[in-house]
Order: sequence, then C-alpha cells, then structure tokens
Amino acid sequence: MKKVYYLVLCLFIFNETITAQIGGKNTYKYLAIPSSARATMLGGSYNSIYDNDVSLAYKNPATLNAAMTKSMSLNYIAYYGGITYGNFNYIHDFKPATFQFGATYVNYGQLRNYNIYGDQQGLMVANEVALNVGAGKSYKDKYKFGANAKFLVSQFGEYNSVGMAFDLAVMYVDTARLVNISFNVTNLGFQFKTFTKGNQELLPVDVQLSISKRLKHVPFRFILTAHHLYTWDIRYDNPNNIQQSTNLLGEEAAETNSAVKVVDNIAKHLTFGAEIYMGKVITLGVAYNHLKRSELVTPDVIGLAGFSFGFGLKINRFQLQYGFAKYALPQSVNHLTLNIDLGKSIKYKKRKAKKENL
Repeated sequence: MKKVYYLVLCLFIFNETITAQIGGKNTYKYLAIPSSARATMLGGSYNSIYDNDVSLAYKNPATLNAAMTKSMSLNYIAYYGGITYGNFNYIHDFKPATFQFGATYVNYGQLRNYNIYGDQQGLMVANEVALNVGAGKSYKDKYKFGANAKFLVSQFGEYNSVGMAFDLAVMYVDTARLVNISFNVTNLGFQFKTFTKGNQELLPVDVQLSISKRLKHVPFRFILTAHHLYTWDIRYDNPNNIQQSTNLLGEEAAETNSAVKVVDNIAKHLTFGAEIYMGKVITLGVAYNHLKRSELVTPDVIGLAGFSFGFGLKINRFQLQYGFAKYALPQSVNHLTLNIDLGKSIKYKKRKAKKENL
C-alpha cells in the first residue's frame, strides 16, 4: 500500500504543476510519435513492458539494464506526403549505470513558402532533430529508475527553434507475479530559442501510469495505460461549443447527462493493449486507443482509427518489428524496427576465431 500511496502522491504533484495542453498548442510534436514499431503496435503507450527491448528503452529509460549492452535499434516510418521519420539508439553498460545514446529526425521535404499575402515565395526546407542521452539504474532488482535528456532543433524555412526536453521514469517489476508498473513523465522542457521572438511555446508533456500482467501458463500479456494524467478533460474543444463522444463504430453518441461525459472522458485517458507470444520467436500484438479514435474517426466510414496491431520476429541476434496504425482514411502508418545485439555478434566471432586457431 505504501508504494501505491507514493505513486498517487507523485501524480497529484504533477497534476498541479504541469499545465501543458494536448492538440495543436504544442511545439516539437514529433516527440510524441511512437519510437518503435512495437510501440505503434501497442497504441503508442507501452511503458510497463520490461523485456530488454532496445527500441522501447528509447522512450522509457527505466528499462535500461546491463543485459542490453552493445545493442542497437533502428526505426523508420514513411508518413503521408513524403514525410519521413526515423531514430537510432545505442545502449552501453558502464559501472555506474546503463546509458543510451540516440537521435531522432523528421524530414518534411521541401515545402512551398508563402508570404502573409498568399504569394508563393519558392520552396523552403523543413526538418526537426532530437539528440538523446539517457541512463537507467536498478535498485534491489524490483525498482528501476531512468532519465533522458534531449537536445531539440527545428527548422521551417527562415523560422527555427532550439530547446531541451527531459523524460523521468520509475518502474516496479515483480518477476514472481509477472506484473510491471511504470510511472513516466515525458517531454518536460523549454525553448532556448523560439520560432518568433517572445513567443515561448509548450512542449507535448505527458504523464502516464501503466500496468502490465503476463499470464503464467498462457502466452498472453495484457497492458493498460492511463495517459495525459496532468489534466482531466482532454476531449476535443469544439469551436462551436458542441461536445460529442464517439463509440467503437464511429457513430456520434448523444450525451444526455454528465455520466456519459465522465465515462467518455475516462475512456479517452486509457489505452488497452495485448501481446501473444508464439514461442520465443514470434510476438503478435493489438491495441485500442479511444482518444485517437474519437479524434480521427469519421461518422460516414467505419474505419480502424484508434486500432493498431503488428508483430515481432526474433532470430538469433536480430529482432524485426512491424507496427500498423490507421490515422487517416487514404493512408496507413507502417512502422519498421530493427534491433541488433552487437554483443552476441562479437562473441560469435571470438568463438569462431578460437576454433580456427585450434
């Protein structure tokens, strides 16, 4: 009970001090993009998984541990309109802690540049980069702590910005009961240089509490993540002052009383995910994010907005992951991740060299 008390206490502290908003009121929005295909597969929220996945450690430094040393992760997404996203992460264990070094980029290509009168002024370059350094440490095996520091650079033609962001993570891992609990605060930070003078913008801060349970005799893991815990009402702010909720079929549900609004708002804070393990080689996953479905679904078409799924394939020192998510009707997001255990590769070469010498 003491653990739960301290966790709730921390949650209330952050709820009072963090004032960032969701939607289009933040800069550096690319920081909220899932960092790996497995994260995309699980609806973007995955912090309570602890199984030495290098790609997940990029956003949750509490999972960093010595078993990950000399491992590397590569990620790539081809977004709409020629936009590309990718990141790189390398992990190495030192005596004080396990560290990671990574970089994220978003390339928007060449965009048409217009002045305030709507006249085209040629093309402009648009891209964003984040350089990441993180560290993780365990205490008595069950308690995991981690932090990231990210140096941010954004350029949109003649406008550019420089900033810093930090991630904080605490995790409890119960190997006997196969239960993990994670508390994460992401993208706390500020701008050194703003896009326009005197216009300081907020970062896409998120506070998450995640719990996962893997069944002992059945190859299933269930994940429940509560996100955007720093504010209660995260429903879309309709300019016409009309609030609507959306059910699973994409139909607009009439809100006749406050109870419906409360249930809808609670659901928007939650992401439900599950993984199926087919031996030690193949992993299948699926998730549902009610907030994404509410914001992206259209009443005329029953689509897959809010749903995501994918798989993981592990062979020797390589792990290939694929994540699929539907964010718009014309196109889907296909996320690819390649994890490589460089430590295993080096050991294999050493054994081979010894046999040749004999």
